[in-house]
Amino acid sequence: MRRILLVTAALGGLLLQDTSSFAQGFRFGPGGVEVDDGRGFREEREERRYRRMCRELRDACEDKDRYGEEGQGNCRRYRRTCG
Repeated sequence: MRRILLVTAALGGLLLQDTSSFAQGFRFGPGGVEVDDGRGFREEREERRYRRMCRELRDACEDKDRYGEEGQGNCRRYRRTCG
């Protein structure tokens, strides 16, 4: 009986602990395991990826004659994706 009370008290102490220790999120996906600790690195990385994609699409649209990409739909994709 004492053992059950001791385990219950220890578990209660862990649950009442500061919640910052439980503030991590884990993601399992095709890219592997990712730990989100709430600092926003994922959002920044996605924003950089979006800007890079728009920059590449704009370049392909503006210089399609130089690249020889007539009829590839780059300008339409750029306008649709990047506004």
